[in-house]
Amino acid sequence: MDVRLLRPEEAAAVAATLRHRVVVADRLERQRRDECLYLVAWEGGTPVGQALLHRRRPSALAVAGVVDSLPYIEDVFVLPEWRNRGIGTGLLEAAESAAAARGDRGVSLAVSTGNAAARRLYTRRGYVDAGVPVHRHATTEPGFDGEGQSGNETVVDLVKRLDAVAAASWPALRGGDRPRQAR
Repeated sequence: MDVRLLRPEEAAAVAATLRHRVVVADRLERQRRDECLYLVAWEGGTPVGQALLHRRRPSALAVAGVVDSLPYIEDVFVLPEWRNRGIGTGLLEAAESAAAARGDRGVSLAVSTGNAAARRLYTRRGYVDAGVPVHRHATTEPGFDGEGQSGNETVVDLVKRLDAVAAASWPALRGGDRPRQAR
């Protein structure tokens, strides 16, 4: 498995399997502006998973001061037929390493209270409850059919300290280039 930043020439493959082309294009543009990192897991040339790392939690998802100031990992997703093979772990490791390479001391994410498998993964990776009350989280995304899919889910916010995360693995994700430091 290879986890790396999505490149423009790979967008069509990701749009065919992981997310709608509009979402992929938007994420690539935000990555170009250094607002986020769009990490994709590949197995033999096939995109099998993804995660989005924001420099800070998007304001539309704001919950609490300290948690909102941390990098935010969103939309960790692995195709069902590829789950339980370490891909989710690899995506989280890549996001954590990228945040550590930028000098961040922690990361945050939100997980649906009904997603026990994801919660177990995050707990194994060292994520703990952020102390923010469980809350509703609006979701909206174009579906593969072009129709918008929206709803709400009840989520719990988790955080992880990155003091022990080695940032040395970051260059492999970007072909040797470290991301620009935020100003």
